[in-house]
Amino acid sequence: MQQWQVLSICINIAIFLAVILFSYLLIRKLNFEQKGYKSLFVLYTIFWIPLMLLRAVTGTMESNGLGDTTYLWIPLAAYGFVGIFARIFADWLGFRTKSRKSFIYFAVIVQLITYIPIIIYPCTTTNVIQSIGVGIGASAIGTYQLLFNEQYGRSKQFLTVSILSIPPLLADFISSPIQSLLVSACKTDYDPNIMKYFWLIGLGFVLICLVMAFFIKENRSYFQKDVEYKQHIQSRNEWVYYVLICLVGSLIAFVKFANSGAIAQLHIQKLAKFAYDDDQIVKTYYGYLSVMFSLGQLFGGLLTGLVLVKKIGKIYTVLVGSIVWIVYHILALFVINPYAYLGVHVLNGFAYGIIYNLILGFVLMRTFRTNKVTPMGAYQSILSIGITISTWFTAWLKKDVLQPQVDKVDYFHVSDIINWVMIGSLILAWIVFTYTCMIEKWEYKRLWFNKQDFKKNS
Repeated sequence: MQQWQVLSICINIAIFLAVILFSYLLIRKLNFEQKGYKSLFVLYTIFWIPLMLLRAVTGTMESNGLGDTTYLWIPLAAYGFVGIFARIFADWLGFRTKSRKSFIYFAVIVQLITYIPIIIYPCTTTNVIQSIGVGIGASAIGTYQLLFNEQYGRSKQFLTVSILSIPPLLADFISSPIQSLLVSACKTDYDPNIMKYFWLIGLGFVLICLVMAFFIKENRSYFQKDVEYKQHIQSRNEWVYYVLICLVGSLIAFVKFANSGAIAQLHIQKLAKFAYDDDQIVKTYYGYLSVMFSLGQLFGGLLTGLVLVKKIGKIYTVLVGSIVWIVYHILALFVINPYAYLGVHVLNGFAYGIIYNLILGFVLMRTFRTNKVTPMGAYQSILSIGITISTWFTAWLKKDVLQPQVDKVDYFHVSDIINWVMIGSLILAWIVFTYTCMIEKWEYKRLWFNKQDFKKNS
């Protein structure tokens, strides 16, 4: 083992232990009024860890571990594609059993089953299978949002969104040193026989979730009890508003998954290859890309909830997020150093945190007059369409320029095309969101005039 590998392993072990201690102290300090909230909070954090860990290394396993970019788009797109159907199924199962935990159990069991094949034999097929499992696991995130809201915060939708932005950050802190540790231990370039231990570690966290879930109590009498605090979608304007909000969310997911996670890790590896003629140099730290993103997302979400919406309103809040995101993509057009790319990545998460949390809060405040699907479920299914298209589009476009022998001019030309498409998508998202706010004002005016007419007639 080379000296840099030993140093990298020692550093990442130290970071991992420090993060575990920090997470423990933070969770101990958190005070929740309701009994059981902290246990569910810890379960949600642990549930996130394998998702954050495995979602990020799926592309690295396929393109570097298995050495094949021909079918790279399939495992990346499978993650989003399965979510289109899983979220609707989660709602159906929830209404059928009157329990949110039923889908959490389902997601945990599916992950247990789908992670085993790639541990036994890493190949493209098993990589696709595990990606489906990760996608179904990620689909349970909306279920956790609803579970928290029903059990503990029925009239506090935005508070739920704010509090639940902490577990992904803690999960990122924990999974990133694990990722850098294992990649640094590879004797050859991203040895699949070493990388398969990512899924073994993920399997361990999933088993912990399964055991913990048995001890987390869910009061089924609270199922759907939070709807009395939500706005029913009834009129034509309300339906148009909801559909357009879902479209904005899908565009935001399209942008986010085109420049983060597995795609971002493949990009920073390529930057290191072109800048230093050696992508080994990023092995020590490229796993921390997601930490930079999550830190930015946390600050963006807190700034939105505490300052921006109150001070400048929804339209200008989304405008600020869009401008920051456009600045990030413009910088990405010129940044060719892996260290600089790691630094500017915080802007990526910051902009996403501003826009995503705002939209999620408004979706959580609405309900349908049906016992088959929730606005959250439908919203996340449409979100998954954006994720699927994004991962397919970027992986397909880069398919022929991810090979080591390809000239960097070709690679950066393709990257520039992707960045300009993302900038156009952000402009479109802001225009659509502005129009939805206009629809919302029209609806409030209509309800106000109807109320005045009712008073006169009575």
